[in-house]
Amino acid sequence: MRVFVDTNIWVYSLDHREPDKAQFISEWLRERVEEDEVIISTQVMIELRSVLTHKLKPAYPPEDTRDALAALAQFEVVPAHAELVRDAHELATTARLSWFDALIAEAALRSGCEVLYSEDFSHGQMLDGTLLVQNPFDAM
Repeated sequence: MRVFVDTNIWVYSLDHREPDKAQFISEWLRERVEEDEVIISTQVMIELRSVLTHKLKPAYPPEDTRDALAALAQFEVVPAHAELVRDAHELATTARLSWFDALIAEAALRSGCEVLYSEDFSHGQMLDGTLLVQNPFDAM
């Protein structure tokens, strides 16, 4: 199954301030990689870099950030381009999503994902009639 993993999920796997969440999500991500085709977008990589270098305290060292980005680059990465941005605008309007959530959802839709894993949407929400949103922490 093709699945899209949002930035917040990757951050939990790297942020060890909450060890129980980090361990749970790291194991959960290993299962996804083994069982599913994991998709991300350039936005996920950009947001992850920002969180690792500015939001986390202490910030990730440059070499660890480089390694994290290289690991994500091994997955299929949906690039941002003008058509995606225009369609995300429409999705934000029709589905009443925040701008950045609409960009993530549009990338997942365009890549043919069946599931979008995120903590930022409503668990169980259907987008465009084809994309199911799930929060992996609901299983905790």
